[in-house]
Amino acid sequence: MTFTLGQRVRTTVNAPAAWPGAHAAPAGTLGTITGPKIGGSYGVLLDGDPDQLPASYTADELRPA
Repeated sequence: MTFTLGQRVRTTVNAPAAWPGAHAAPAGTLGTITGPKIGGSYGVLLDGDPDQLPASYTADELRPA
């Protein structure tokens, strides 16, 4: 599946915190595609992430919201 910038998506995998105190997101978290597919991954800004840093997800880890 191909996603576009600004598209709303839902994750299909858990995303553990990248560092102590960072945001962790369970599978099913909503987000917005913020970066084009580069090297097989999309940048996704997850809803509720206080750091507002995009996470990297492959297409098979996302579904349209």
